[in-house]
Amino acid sequence: MRLTKRIWVALAVLCCASCAKEIANDYDTFEDLSLKAWITQNRPELADNYQDFDSRGYYLDIHEVGDVEAKPLNDTICWVRFDFSGRDLQGNIITTRNAREAELAGTFTKYTHYVPYYMYCGDAYYTLMEGTWLAMQKEQTLGDGYMAAKGDELGLSDSKFMMRIGSEVTLYMPSRVVGNGFAGDGGYEGQYSLDSGKPFIVNLTITDTIKNPLQREALDVDAFCKVNGGLTIYTKKDDEGKNKQTTEVEGVELVAIPTTMEDANHPHLTANRWVSACDSVAQLYVNHRFDPTTTPEEMIYDLDFNQKVSTVEGKYPNYGQIKYGPYYAGMEPYVNEGSVSEINRKIAEALKKRFHDEEPYVGVEQLVADGADSVGLEGDAKIWYIGRFLDGFIFDTNIDEVKEIIYGEVVSEGSALDYCPEDGGLINAFYYTIPTMRFGQWGALVTTSTHGYGASGQNGSSTSSSTGGYSSSYYDYLNYLNYYNYYNSYYGGYGYGGYGGYGGYYGNYYDSYYGGGYYDPYYSGYYSGYYGTTDSTVTTVTTTSTEIPSYSPLIFEFYIEPKKK
Repeated sequence: MRLTKRIWVALAVLCCASCAKEIANDYDTFEDLSLKAWITQNRPELADNYQDFDSRGYYLDIHEVGDVEAKPLNDTICWVRFDFSGRDLQGNIITTRNAREAELAGTFTKYTHYVPYYMYCGDAYYTLMEGTWLAMQKEQTLGDGYMAAKGDELGLSDSKFMMRIGSEVTLYMPSRVVGNGFAGDGGYEGQYSLDSGKPFIVNLTITDTIKNPLQREALDVDAFCKVNGGLTIYTKKDDEGKNKQTTEVEGVELVAIPTTMEDANHPHLTANRWVSACDSVAQLYVNHRFDPTTTPEEMIYDLDFNQKVSTVEGKYPNYGQIKYGPYYAGMEPYVNEGSVSEINRKIAEALKKRFHDEEPYVGVEQLVADGADSVGLEGDAKIWYIGRFLDGFIFDTNIDEVKEIIYGEVVSEGSALDYCPEDGGLINAFYYTIPTMRFGQWGALVTTSTHGYGASGQNGSSTSSSTGGYSSSYYDYLNYLNYYNYYNSYYGGYGYGGYGGYGGYYGNYYDSYYGGGYYDPYYSGYYSGYYGTTDSTVTTVTTTSTEIPSYSPLIFEFYIEPKKK
């Protein structure tokens, strides 16, 4: 019996489809064999150290066991800070938190804050690539050959290993525990360039763990103020006679709210530089006497946040193990530990020249004596600002002279921020501080993420604006590793009793104050669009902005222009 040509073609198509399906299904097998061959040739001592979790695993190399007195990462749900550097099998740097490595990769940018990642680490890998989550959360079983070769060197008494603070490992991961590759543009995202289906080598070092990020922020802010001018917290008594505001940091004063301007605890008179912005709002402090036209020693600088707080050490044993500042990355402008001081000196000179070259700044007490009005809720304030992290790194400013000092460029000319408190639209911290300030006054505030951009922070991003031609006009990449905005995760916004961990408990509290239009177009949200024209002339301007990690305390220094007569 002879088959017709049409039947042969049909059979051929079916055969090809079947082969394609087999090839697709067997890709993991092929990749595993390829990675195993690479390990055998390049790292043979790791050949028996494959960690297999239901066929989803990686080869593991341990460099540092870590603090054996600390509990392992899987002891409880926590947030973890970790240094992270990733390469492909050819050694090309894909992503890193190290400025020097970023320079080698050609991705270094002065807009990037090169510090450890800060991510949620729970009972599922919502926020971490699966391989790194498996390394952090699962017990690792070391091979006999690996133990014989490195066990004594590492101080390991048996073949079981769990990651904890101080642990440093390298993972050789197949693509199925990496993700669909990295691709991006701007800030950290600009480093990613790993094709889908490619193995990934990751070096991972655990620097800190935080069980309660809200409490940690509060402690960090109180401690920062204590060592940078002193802190006075205004408080009322509750029905039981206890202070409504509290702190666990020694050396911080809790006092009754001043009732007159002659009170020694008044913000303009107190010996401490930082005071409560509002007695009913925790961890939002303001410095009314901030004056950048004085010598740096008299400013809120130099930042000194690399010391532990004595009252916290025993209660929170992991507190203080990460160095907060001053920030330096070995690259301009943050070259070494003295760089923040030098930057502040240059900024002070620039601000004095720009705003007070003709008329020196007189300070808040003289402004009051001269009858300068408070902004109040209905005032129209024109604000110039500098935004920082607690280690001194500047993440944003609308002052061109400061842009030039920090970034070496002025991509777009800055203008005063128009703000009427009762109209809202800015971060919560400004609503509680600006109304109490005087027109013509300098000030500074420090606060937790609660009153800044919310627990989720903001993505690092790149925006491109084009005029004319047929061109992409805007691109804002959603960071694959953006732990919070990718999945609302453990502290998400589902409403009380919602899905997943404590989602509802923390969620709604943070949903409203993510900055609004404050940083537009710097933090414009996740959006991608293309606009076409037929104009032959194309002008493109690209702006890169800095990531603001989840639960990040912030500092703002600001100047309110004098009221027009």
